[in-house]
Parts: sequence; structure tokens; C-alpha cells
Amino acid sequence: MMKYIAFALLFILGFVFPFSSNDAVNMVVNANYYLYDGETYTPPNVPIEYNESAYWVVPITSGNNIVTYFPIEDKSGELSSSRGANRGLFDTAEKLRELQFLKNSISSNPGVDWIFSQKYQTIFNEMSSQIEGEVFQLNTVETTLDSEGVSVNVSSLKNELKILAQDALDISEKIADASNKESKFVNSPSPDLFSELNFSFNEVFSMILEMNDKSIEYQSNVDKLKLLISNEDIEAQTKAQLFSILESPAGLKSLRNYNLDAIQIQESFDSVLKAVSLRQDSILDELDKRVAKDKVHKLLYDENDAIKEETNFTTLSELHSYILSEQNISLWESQSKVNSFEQNYSRAVNFYEKRDFEKAENYANESISDALGVIRKGMKEIDNTPVFDQNLLFMVAGLLTVILILLYLFNNRGKLNEALAPAPEEVDIYD
Repeated sequence: MMKYIAFALLFILGFVFPFSSNDAVNMVVNANYYLYDGETYTPPNVPIEYNESAYWVVPITSGNNIVTYFPIEDKSGELSSSRGANRGLFDTAEKLRELQFLKNSISSNPGVDWIFSQKYQTIFNEMSSQIEGEVFQLNTVETTLDSEGVSVNVSSLKNELKILAQDALDISEKIADASNKESKFVNSPSPDLFSELNFSFNEVFSMILEMNDKSIEYQSNVDKLKLLISNEDIEAQTKAQLFSILESPAGLKSLRNYNLDAIQIQESFDSVLKAVSLRQDSILDELDKRVAKDKVHKLLYDENDAIKEETNFTTLSELHSYILSEQNISLWESQSKVNSFEQNYSRAVNFYEKRDFEKAENYANESISDALGVIRKGMKEIDNTPVFDQNLLFMVAGLLTVILILLYLFNNRGKLNEALAPAPEEVDIYD
């Protein structure tokens, strides 16, 4: 019973805890051979949605530059091999990254504000109220002029103000909507959510620009009214009071600066999107190269099933050291295969180091075939049995030496006897 409970818990946990960001990073950085020395990675905070699937998209950087991305499916933990899906994932990942960089750069610039915020939602909302209040000020101007015997019609100015007030309110609401779209995209990035964000951003940019144009036109019409008043026979104090009343609200005066901020942000944002589009192919191509790099590295240095099955070794590099060792290289039956193996292995390593992975893979596969061919043919048969027994040879040599000595003594026995006989006693003749 406990076994079934444990299995059920593991089954449930498999859905509760899919492949995590850390798992994805470990797969890319530690479990495979995708990276070069000096390259770094950033653990993704959120998965990217694409075609109803979620992927951990791990960015690889060299310095401050993106090299490529690795899209890991969050349920299976597999690297995506679909170029179409990867294009969409990389595009979204790039836009998310660049959006965050753009916001950070703007926040560090005291001259520009990120307008998609609660602050600017409030600014335009208050601006709308200020503009509406200006309508009543125009009524005061109209009444004062009537009392001075000057007939003017400020209805068109009132309509302009009402339109501007509504525009400011609409912009406040659109900023809130764009900010919400931005938050959704950042927390759950997908191509669809970015399209919604981009549409909302452009809507705000366009509305602020349009309102700024209307504000300039309104100010031009107010200046015409001021000119009319200045030419009337009215007391200077009254004219000054009317001019003061006709001053645009503070919020409307600031609209020009908000418009300049919006234009700068829009230009930067459009530039970022263009750059993202231009580098998509190179980033996709680099992923293909890294997959090829990993494949060749494993062919050369990782366990190989074919080698394990036919030899006592596990990797091609180990087999290379064994076959071409000084004590073995000349003993193999198929010396042509040995030569071919040596050349193909060397070429595979050389092309791997030059990052020409297509050629490196071809030569690595050929060298595996050569190595197994060498092993199958085996070593030459060498008869190590000596022609003569060494001990017997020594005995024969000793015996011959003894015989030679005896023959020498026999042949020279006379001389030996003379040499050994006592010398005769000498007689002195003078005694």
C-alpha cells in the first residue's frame, strides 16, 4: 500500500514541480558541452509561452552581447529543435530583455521618465480636471468682456478645452492599460502578449502626440484672443487680469515635455525592435552550431554505445590512446585501418577546435568505424616459443668448452710433460 502511495505522490509532484529554471540552466551549462570558456548565462525568471507550451529560455552572453538562447521545454526538459518555434521564442526573449534594459537606462536618465506608470496615469487624470476647470475660466473672460462692451464668442475655445480634457482622461486610462499589458508580458511573456503591449504603447504615443498638437492649436487661438483684448479700449488692470485667466493650466503647459519623453521612448523602443529583428537569424544559427559542438564533443570524449559493446573501452579517446600506444601500434593486423584511424581522429579534433563541426562530426564517425575495424581484425599472431631451450644451449656450450680444453691438453701432452719434468742436476767439470 505504501508503495502505491509513494508512486502517487511522485506522480502528483511531477505535475506540481515541472522542469525548473535551475534544471534548465544545469542542462545547458553543466550536463552538456554547449558553452565556450568566458561565456556566462542568466537564469530565466519566468518561462515563455509559445503555441500552448512553456519554455525556459536561457540566454548565453559574452561580455554584454547575447550569443544565443537555449529554449528548454518546461515539462519534458528537452531542448527545442524547431527553428520556427525557436524563432518565436528568441524574438520574445529578446524583446523582454531589451524592454527591461530600456527601462533601466531610462530610469538612470534624469531627463526622461518611463510614462507607462502610475505616476503618469495620475498626471493625465489631474490634467483632465485642470482643463475642465479652465472652461469656467473662459466663462469669466466672456462675461468680463461683455461688461466692457466687447462682444466675443469663446465657444470654440470651450469645445477645444473639453476635447483636450477628454483626451487627457483617455490617455490616463490608456497608460493604465499599457502598464497592465507590460506587467502581464513581463510576468508571462508570449508573442501574443507582446503584440498587445506594443499596440497599447503605440496607442499612448499617438494619443499624446495628437493631444500635444491640439494643445498647440488651442494656445494659438488663445493668443489670438489675447491680441484682440490688447487692442480693445479696456483698462490695463482688467487686461492683465484677463491675460492671467487665459494662461493655460500647469498640466497642459507640461504636455510638451511629456510629448518629448514619449517621442524619445518610442524612437528607442522602435530601434530596439528593429535590432531584435535583424539579429534573429544569427542567434538561431549560433544555437545550431552549439548543438553540433555538443554532438561532436560527445562523439570524441563521451561514452559511446558501439565502442562499449565491442571493446573494453567506453570512449573514442580512450580507444585512440590504446590503439596508437607505442607498444601496440605496430602489432595490429590491419595497419591500413590503423593509419586511417589516426588520420581521421586527428582531423576530427582539428576541425572541432576550428569550430567546423560538420566536418568534425564526419571525421569523428569515420574514426569510430576505423577504430572498431582495427579491434575486429585484432593483433598479429606472434610465435614467442624459442627455437632452442636456453638452459640446454648453455650446457652444450659448457661441454664444448671442456672438450676443447681436453683436446688442447691431449695434443700438447709432450710439451706439458717436459714442462712438468724436473730439470737434470748440473756437473761442474772443474771439480
